Amino acid sequence: MLRRKNKKTGSGASGSDVSELPKIDFKPPIADKQVEQGVLIACRSMPQWPATLTLLAQAIDNRAEQILLDYSKQAVAVRLRIDGLWEALPPMDRPTGDGVLVALKKLCDLNPADRRSKQQAVLPLKYKGVDWLMDFTSQGVPTGERVLLRLEPKKPVLTTLADLGMRKKMQDQLRDLLNASEHLFLFSAPPGHGLPTTWRVGLEAADRFVRDFHSVEDVHLREPELINITKHLYDSQAGETPMKVLKSLLLKQPDVLVFPDLVNEEVCQLMCGEVKEEGRTVITRLQAASAVEALLKLLARFKSCSKDLVKITSGVLNQRLLRRLCVECRKPFQPSPQLLQKLGIPPGRVQTLYQPTIAPPPEKRVDANGRPIEIEICGKCGGRGYYGRAAIFELLVINDEIRKAILNDPRPASVLAVARKNGFLTLQEEGILAVATGMTSLQELQRILTPPKKA
Repeated sequence: MLRRKNKKTGSGASGSDVSELPKIDFKPPIADKQVEQGVLIACRSMPQWPATLTLLAQAIDNRAEQILLDYSKQAVAVRLRIDGLWEALPPMDRPTGDGVLVALKKLCDLNPADRRSKQQAVLPLKYKGVDWLMDFTSQGVPTGERVLLRLEPKKPVLTTLADLGMRKKMQDQLRDLLNASEHLFLFSAPPGHGLPTTWRVGLEAADRFVRDFHSVEDVHLREPELINITKHLYDSQAGETPMKVLKSLLLKQPDVLVFPDLVNEEVCQLMCGEVKEEGRTVITRLQAASAVEALLKLLARFKSCSKDLVKITSGVLNQRLLRRLCVECRKPFQPSPQLLQKLGIPPGRVQTLYQPTIAPPPEKRVDANGRPIEIEICGKCGGRGYYGRAAIFELLVINDEIRKAILNDPRPASVLAVARKNGFLTLQEEGILAVATGMTSLQELQRILTPPKKA
């Protein structure tokens, strides 16, 4: 499984050799402190405890945001998701993998014996002085069981629009839109491209201290707490909708209504009326591949409100996540005039572009005679060529000309053509700016903008 170092120490039983294990402090979600201590003692006594600690430490040390464990009859496949891409680790044998899973479920106060039902929990932990939240999900599948662990710092690392990679001019435009009255604004992104983070940071960039912000959320979404945004919860699994809280909420005369999901036509119709008649601001989100697609998808979802939505929607933000080039090992090159022309960059504007330095896999680190050779691996990125991620954004500011185009010919290509005439820059154009500044590579931009292959 995962290798760990050993050293001799004077502590422990009889001063014998003991494993030098990562120090991780777990805080099981158990109210009774005696029971909590009993769980921790039981887990630490398990033979698979070292493997559990090593797996989590290796994931955090390598900046993994997710760990995936796939259980089959013979083994457990282990993968880490680092900067948006999955990397395979050596598989675990079943006894080791089963023990690791028992330890994790015990720490999460779940049922280790249940290998079929979906189980979820959040486990706080501390490693190297940083508090983390591990979101645990397990589910039985035909081949065995699948376990997904999501890791994120308890204190968000990304707190501003600049942290996300947004240009200053766009930051100002976005704030102006969010702080305006009598309109609807829409956040969007494809699945897995950071929409929850931009949603949080975008809301925090709005002026929540002058205006009265209220959010209407499904309790099962587990949205983060945001300062000066009052939460109003409903339970979708109990058959409730936002209407359960809206009637009493509207009596408080809120300035801004925040909806992670507008849910249904009734809610949408009510919000259109609140914008037009009461001058309120509505902020919502949905998944889409582009700003234009997001707008048209919103209109198609709420057909009875589509004309009202066209009138009140002021802007749509869309994004894609891409990997940042490692500044320690990126390689400069002089682009040809043909490449610059293809990218739409004027001659003489950019002298140097960058590409990643990616280490070959171990089996290819050999000379002409097949003998192993030492290759220096970048200490910062670990030979990946990239370190961390940022977003590229497109911001569609909707004016009367674009509204007219939507009503006359609501095809994406037609709406996009009119939007571009009005100064709209697409994700591709924004991405080329990121390439030109050396933030990412042309290969990475092509990767994230290439549509996924249909199965």
